[in-house]
Amino acid sequence: MNGGEPDRRAVLVWAGALATAIGAAHHFDLSLTSSKGKEAPGYGTDPNLSDPEVPWPRLLTGSQRAALRHVADFILPRDGKAPSASEVGVADLIDEWVSAPYPDQVKDRALILDGLAHLDIQARRLGGAGDFAGSSVGVRQQVLEAVADPVRKMPPAGFYARLRRIVIGGYYTTEAGFADIGYVGNVALPAFPEPSPEVLAAIERACQRLGLVDAVVRKA
Repeated sequence: MNGGEPDRRAVLVWAGALATAIGAAHHFDLSLTSSKGKEAPGYGTDPNLSDPEVPWPRLLTGSQRAALRHVADFILPRDGKAPSASEVGVADLIDEWVSAPYPDQVKDRALILDGLAHLDIQARRLGGAGDFAGSSVGVRQQVLEAVADPVRKMPPAGFYARLRRIVIGGYYTTEAGFADIGYVGNVALPAFPEPSPEVLAAIERACQRLGLVDAVVRKA
């Protein structure tokens, strides 16, 4: 996802995987349409699968995407061989997520845009250069530590928790995320191993307790 503009279809497939991972399977439901009349439409009930296109524009500015890259790396920085969240393209995923016209995305959009505006305000308050993304590393760190502190409960309420969930869910639905946790998925086996003598003995004892006196487990 690093080499230039990401393919939108690939990002949308990723968004679908994220929706499943965070328990929001109704996200990106093709049967949904825009929740606001002035917004670009969703896919509708009959998308053209022969010539697919994304019918809505991305909404985030370059500064907002840059801010999201900094926040994503604060949540999941580079760790050894594991790339950071920004390096796998999480900011592009969030851009697509909040740009989609479906009701839950519209709700997340309002929260995340308010949160990004709050980051800019706090950065300027601490002497940052114009906005959060353009401020120094030190200023950004101070802002993010304050926003992430559950005791201080910085506004807007729920912004950091929701964004953290999307970042982590997005990261761990990528190949880099799979590798980081050692997940290999379904692996074909040349043959199924026979049950061990201990397992066979346990099954036989269970059968005896159930009164299945004729059910003697033996190796084939």
